[in-house]
Amino acid sequence: QLPPIALEAKTHKLTNMRKTIAKRLVESKTTIPHFTVTVAVAADRLLDTRASINSVLESEGVKLSVNDFIVRATALALSRHPIVNASWNKDTIEQHGTVNMGIAVALPEEKGGGLVVPTLRDAQNMSLREINSETRRLAKKAREAGLTVDEMSDGTFTISNLGMFGVDHFEAIINPPQAAILAVGAAVQQPIVRDGQLTVGHAMELTGSFDHRVIDGATAAEFPATLRQLLENPAGMLV
Repeated sequence: QLPPIALEAKTHKLTNMRKTIAKRLVESKTTIPHFTVTVAVAADRLLDTRASINSVLESEGVKLSVNDFIVRATALALSRHPIVNASWNKDTIEQHGTVNMGIAVALPEEKGGGLVVPTLRDAQNMSLREINSETRRLAKKAREAGLTVDEMSDGTFTISNLGMFGVDHFEAIINPPQAAILAVGAAVQQPIVRDGQLTVGHAMELTGSFDHRVIDGATAAEFPATLRQLLENPAGMLV
């Protein structure tokens, strides 16, 4: 017989942040017609490229993450599909002239938990090293000291990555007034068919949630296809 497990009943008072998150998520799910598109990305070349670059940068104390490549690829894909980098504004659709990338950052429980979304401004013009440096700076500040309103404002697109927690697939809720958000799963080793042959490789699932008022199905298919092409050929993102 298993020993009893004692649990403690608790009532958690809502923080202002939790209230804001709840309000925005309810607004998003009840007013935005979400639809999702998922693509599987062959990730072996990406992982090999990252490892090769990091071996060179190790002496400088730089270590690129998979998420840095995803941010870079997403910014480039958005520049090729600008209608995805847009916002719904009642009587108009606002297509933005730059990519301000929101990066979802989970706060530790001792800081009250919750989620903040710092902004990488003009992400389409940032190198991998710049993305890495700014993402680390903003995430560290978010968890330790808190971000300013300016550091969390003017986002035009958001990436939520749960791959580092071992999540294979999920669907994210759009951050209004943005028209789309990207959910990133883990790069998982699995059986893969290549050129008619069964082999073992890494693949990861990317799921875009789109506002159907702004983005049509064809565009929602083309955007992740471009993203997949960039991630499966990562050398093209180095120039």
